[in-house]
Amino acid sequence: MDANKLIALINIALIETNNFVIESKYFQGDEEIIVNTKKALNLLRQEVEHQPNNINKRVLRALHDIGVASFKYFENWPLEDAINNVTEMLYNEIPEYKDLRPLRMDFGKGNPI
Repeated sequence: MDANKLIALINIALIETNNFVIESKYFQGDEEIIVNTKKALNLLRQEVEHQPNNINKRVLRALHDIGVASFKYFENWPLEDAINNVTEMLYNEIPEYKDLRPLRMDFGKGNPI
């Protein structure tokens, strides 16, 4: 896996998250979906920086949730594309990512999310 490319995609997604909050008429920076998106992206970036070949499964599951939520909350925004780019790389580069269950109701519970 190209860790530097993934980190660059994550950074773009974080920038687009901030841009979304600035430009959106409906979302504030402290809303749960925004907070959870930033948290999951930041945790993924930390995992990739420190142990790119052994990324925590809960972080990957959280990204799965964020990817699905992006279609609902960030539709037709650059943030949707940025998140999709991150999840696409995970899907293509990490074989077990395809088989992970999303966190859903577990989101925000336990470690590290």
